[in-house]
Amino acid sequence: MTRFNTKPNSDFYQYATQLPLLQGLSAEDIWQLQDRGALRLVSVEPEEGDVLKRGGRCNTLTMLMSGTMLCITEHENYRLEEEIHAPAIIEEEAMWSISQAYNHSYRALTEGKLVVINRENVNQIMVRNEVFRFNLLTRMATRIERYHLASRECECNNIGEKILKFFREISYTQSVPKHLSIKMTTLASIIGETRLNVSRALHQLEQNGIIRIGRGHITLLKMQ
Repeated sequence: MTRFNTKPNSDFYQYATQLPLLQGLSAEDIWQLQDRGALRLVSVEPEEGDVLKRGGRCNTLTMLMSGTMLCITEHENYRLEEEIHAPAIIEEEAMWSISQAYNHSYRALTEGKLVVINRENVNQIMVRNEVFRFNLLTRMATRIERYHLASRECECNNIGEKILKFFREISYTQSVPKHLSIKMTTLASIIGETRLNVSRALHQLEQNGIIRIGRGHITLLKMQ
């Protein structure tokens, strides 16, 4: 990642106050954070590879200010890539988890810019700014709620619903498109159906415009 400088009172500060979690801060607050080195501005490019890696130490709060990134989930049986569009926060809960490590890898899909605040300064902002603290707690509570709702979903009525439920269970974000690399036989085994029936269900979902099928690859176009 490459650091870049922004002059005080530029349009950046007005835009940054609209980022998730920073909405409770003024442009002056953000400029002071950068001036004392608490907030860093970095640019990312697709050629850089992974910007953040699964298992890597999470000691910063990272927000995507512009551009698009990929959230990559690696599993022994599949690989899921989800597009994250600005403005967005990248795995903020990892900073306070037991492992304090990222559960996914992230790389730039387009040129983009990140706002990065280290742990110590995040803690200070939480103490001093009630709106920031409320926004952060609300986001983490919402993510936990979505996880539990997905795990308590009702029984599926058909194979297509089973496939879409599997997408929801392994997804980290609510965004689309999602790109899943998986063998047909593996998917059939996971959802407890035959390969032939899964193939038929996939083609029906594709006809309905919900997914796009490729060899060993499924792209989810719509969240159900």
